[in-house]
Amino acid sequence: MVVTMSDHGRFGGPRFAQLDDDYKVWAAYQRAQLKKEKLWKAVVTDRPASGSDDKMADPLVAEWDAMNEAALATIQMSVKPVHLNTVTSVDTSKEAWNALKGMFEARDNAQLLRLMKELSSLKKGDDESIIKFTSRAKMIRDELSMLGNPVDDNTLALRVLSGLPSEYGMLRTVL
Repeated sequence: MVVTMSDHGRFGGPRFAQLDDDYKVWAAYQRAQLKKEKLWKAVVTDRPASGSDDKMADPLVAEWDAMNEAALATIQMSVKPVHLNTVTSVDTSKEAWNALKGMFEARDNAQLLRLMKELSSLKKGDDESIIKFTSRAKMIRDELSMLGNPVDDNTLALRVLSGLPSEYGMLRTVL
């Protein structure tokens, strides 16, 4: 996500790149923007029940409706076209937020599963140098950490050692 300080939105603050693949960064910026605009309440609450048959006569409902409309528009304008259907097929900003969150959490869980499997079955390739092998292991650890599942140094070292072929048996024993 790139911040272009020369571009200013209607509130004079920086404009942020639209959601593409980095949901966690987008969500942090978007949450801050919605809080700044005093719209976050519409994302985290449901529409209040009206005490009247005339929904516009209830000021709390009218206030929430206006807040929701502005929050939903802000969310819709902050996503790339590939995600637009997800946020335009719902009625509330809360539904839009939760739809995006659910979609990205599912994708992150699939990626997490793939990386965990990759780490647990880590093996040094025949034509792979030790440096490339350990770099590959560190890259998997870094990706897991970015998904919120850090791997400690000891676990990584054990995975690397167990992934070494038999010709490294002495090294595994010494370490």
